[in-house]
Amino acid sequence: MKKFKLVIIISAILVIIGIVFTFYESQLINWSVINQQQNLLPGASMILTKDLDPSKNQNGVYSVQITDFQKDDNIKVSIFNPVGETVISKSITKSPLQENFIISTNGTYKIQIENQGSREIQILAVIGSYPQNIALIDMCSFILLITGLSGLAIGIMYLVKNRGKTNIS
Repeated sequence: MKKFKLVIIISAILVIIGIVFTFYESQLINWSVINQQQNLLPGASMILTKDLDPSKNQNGVYSVQITDFQKDDNIKVSIFNPVGETVISKSITKSPLQENFIISTNGTYKIQIENQGSREIQILAVIGSYPQNIALIDMCSFILLITGLSGLAIGIMYLVKNRGKTNIS
């Protein structure tokens, strides 16, 4: 019986550590990117900038999400490096859209979104660097949570099954 109480305690600790890793992962993402939400009238555009340094991380990421995306929306997204060169320029054909780009120069990167369509749209734009080792942190937190929750379930089932029995020694 004491063995399963220990299993429950260790499992609870694993769940707590998994939750801490998940929180840390979300904080890393929040520190690495900048986002802005805006309504864009037809013919209008929005610009969002972020200082990025290739010596810290070369993996840039941008994302565009359009509320109530429709097939006939005509939205163009462009990414510019610090010297004003176009890194990416494309029309958005699905929402949400998330892609990576290479951070090659230190400085301010810019995402520009243009509404070339005929209706007002609501846009959420994100640009920044993709946190290093984020996949490893994500996998570790997932494994810790699953292991901890499994241990809790097994330990509690054993305790419930044997709650009426007492050890006579």
